[in-house]
Amino acid sequence: MSIYNVFQPGLRRGAERLPFDPSKAYAYVEHPTEGWRVYLRTAVFLHEANTKDMSRFLVFRNSKKGSAAGTWEPPKGQMEGKDLLRHSNEPLLPLLVNSLMREVEEEAHITEVLHVRYTKLVFQSVEANYPPNKQWFFQYHLFQADITPRVIQSTFDTFQWMRDHPKAVGRWKRDRRETDDVAWFDPRTKKLNPRWCPTIVFAYLDAFDKR
Repeated sequence: MSIYNVFQPGLRRGAERLPFDPSKAYAYVEHPTEGWRVYLRTAVFLHEANTKDMSRFLVFRNSKKGSAAGTWEPPKGQMEGKDLLRHSNEPLLPLLVNSLMREVEEEAHITEVLHVRYTKLVFQSVEANYPPNKQWFFQYHLFQADITPRVIQSTFDTFQWMRDHPKAVGRWKRDRRETDDVAWFDPRTKKLNPRWCPTIVFAYLDAFDKR
């Protein structure tokens, strides 16, 4: 499968409400003549500042019900229309970063992030519920970022507070309740969310942990 270049000039930008979550409009870019459409997603690997161990990054436990409940993943998510269409004249890459930072704040409860870097790693695939007669795809764009030891400790403290105050957490908006624990990634004890996450994580480790 060819990886479509979503950064090329002349692509149309749009958003669409999809059946799995009609409450949100998800962002995409579309080629005006070739007809392909790519829904935009991001994932970030959060490392302790100044580390050289790329296999050491934070993962967060999925609190949703269903087959992925209790599994782990780095902060990741789908770009929403509001992240893209309000800034129609801006380059795509900084808009992806802005979308990513929203995910980090909602899923990881982290607002202080250093040195966000685009890895240029892209995972492209197709959802089973995409229309079979359309050239629809999604792409995860993978980033790295650093966090200080103080922020790391604060993150662990935040999730402990969440466990101690479930009624308060229950009043938070849905997006802030998607995770319920934090840990350092360990492939033996932290089972990854089976939906795309293993491919994303091990592609990242293959690219960076061996350098």
